Amino acid sequence: MTTDVNKAIQELLFEKTAVIVPGLGGFTSTPGAATVDYVQDVITPPASKLDFNPNLVLNDGVLVQYLQKHNLSTYQEAEGMVERYVSSVRDTLERREIYEVPKVGRLYQDYEQKIRFMPEGTNFNADSFGLPIVNFQPLVKEKPKVVATPKTVPAEALFEPAEVAAIKVDESSASMTMKILPWAVLLLAILIALLLYNIFGGSKQKPVAELPEAIERLNVKPTLPEAGASETSPKEPSSISTDPSAAQNNTNSATKPPKESAVPDAADTEQDSFEPTKNKLYLVVHSFGVKGNATKFAQTLTEDGYATQTKKEGNLYRVGVTFAYSTQSDIEKMRKELATKYKAGPKTEKELEEMGK
Repeated sequence: MTTDVNKAIQELLFEKTAVIVPGLGGFTSTPGAATVDYVQDVITPPASKLDFNPNLVLNDGVLVQYLQKHNLSTYQEAEGMVERYVSSVRDTLERREIYEVPKVGRLYQDYEQKIRFMPEGTNFNADSFGLPIVNFQPLVKEKPKVVATPKTVPAEALFEPAEVAAIKVDESSASMTMKILPWAVLLLAILIALLLYNIFGGSKQKPVAELPEAIERLNVKPTLPEAGASETSPKEPSSISTDPSAAQNNTNSATKPPKESAVPDAADTEQDSFEPTKNKLYLVVHSFGVKGNATKFAQTLTEDGYATQTKKEGNLYRVGVTFAYSTQSDIEKMRKELATKYKAGPKTEKELEEMGK
């Protein structure tokens, strides 16, 4: 019985993981595990996955020797049989036709002139060959049935008509409802009162003085009374003196500014004090990404006698100095002083915004 090339390929795939057809390519089989399809409820046995590699074109001699052995021919005759087979397959593919290898698959050529393969579905795994596909039904665990317990009925209701017993049960439930209803209304009233207090009363805040005079007054250092001066506020004179010398003394005392206390104020480093006739400017000395570092540097500026101010801008903490100035030279002087002392480039907030920091 003569064995052709197609039959030889089919039989060799049960024994070999790769069957090479010299000049055409190689058929390869990869062992696969069993699969479970929960949609169609089937179990597929283990099967080899068949593929075609057009790069395996070198002759390993397996196909030619198989044909030589089963056809009782010479090696040259078997090799010529393979060459004619490859030529026939390539002619079929060049005509844009499909070449079918029985029980193996079909070969075709795509638009990129590459050979493609569609497997037939035959299981070439010798260990699981012939095993059927098994259908199954998953087990469904039944939920335990809940048995409704009958309501207790008073003993005297057993000896009364059904309508009278039903009326008594309704009366008992209505009396229970009337007992609970006042407490429910009281609880609801308390909840509504708390809600209204949080909305209208809890969010009130004390008004903040918006007058510039009030802000300036808060920033002025407190002065201690002079020695011998009365701590009580002076009373208005009952009559106006007509003595010129007395009037002159009153005028001098009114125009003479009060003496500042020689005792330093502990809160002087926390509150800014400026003269009303000067302008204020905020110079940023350093910017920090960590709040703790910004706090330490602000404490250093405060200890050095500067009016320190810290502002958060995005992810950065800006630490700077607020001071009063009259001319541009005052600003440059303070900028140079801070740059020399803290090795920085002090800048205003407007300059930082123009730089995009």
